[in-house]
Amino acid sequence: MGLNKGWQVRWRNTMILMGCTVALACGAGSNLQAQTVEFRPLADVSLPTRFSMENGTIHVRQKVGLTLGARMILNFNDRFDVVTAVTYSPGYATLHGGGKRFELATGAHSLGASTGARYWLVPQLKKLSWEVHTGVGLVFGGQPSYEDLLASSTLSAVLGTTVAYQIGRIVSLKLRIQERLCRFTFGSGATGGSSRPLQVSFGLGFPFLESLH
Repeated sequence: MGLNKGWQVRWRNTMILMGCTVALACGAGSNLQAQTVEFRPLADVSLPTRFSMENGTIHVRQKVGLTLGARMILNFNDRFDVVTAVTYSPGYATLHGGGKRFELATGAHSLGASTGARYWLVPQLKKLSWEVHTGVGLVFGGQPSYEDLLASSTLSAVLGTTVAYQIGRIVSLKLRIQERLCRFTFGSGATGGSSRPLQVSFGLGFPFLESLH
C-alpha cells in the first residue's frame, strides 16, 4: 500500500511520539526489573458520545456497545505497565440525529487485538485513578456471519488518557479522551491513513471480574 509524502511524515512523527511517551514513562518509574504478569477477564459497556454542528443544528451520536475479552498485564511498578488484550464485541447500537429527527442503527460484531503502554498519574490503588496511554490495535469486523468477520481489518494507533472512579468492587465509572494518530484499513474497501477528531467517551467497568484471574 503506497503512501504519499505527507502521510509518510505523519506516520514517522506518530512513531516518534509513541516512542517518546513510552520512554518517558519508563524513565519516570523505578525498579523496572521487578516485573509481574497478570491475566484478567475483561467486560466493559461503552457509551461514547459525539456532538457536531450540521446546518445550524446540533447533532448528537450516542453509541452503546458491549466488549468481552481477556488481557495480559506486564507490571513494572505501581505506575507503569504494558497491556496486551484480545476482545470481542457482539455488536452495538447507535442513536443519531438532531432537532426532531433521530435514527437508530446497529453495527456488526468485531474481533480485536491490541497492545499498549500505560503510565498512571494517580495509581489504581485509590478510588480515583488517572492514566495516560498509547498503543496500536488491529480490529476485524464484518456482518453477523462468521465468514465475514475476517474479511476486512483496521490498524490504528492512539494516544489518550482515562480517568476512572471505582464504586466498591462492583462497578467503575470511566471518562476517556483519546486521539487517533493514524488509521489504515485492509481488505474490502481498503483505504489509506486517516485522522479523526478528538474523541470523548463515557463507560462502565466491572472490577469484580478482575478478582477471577
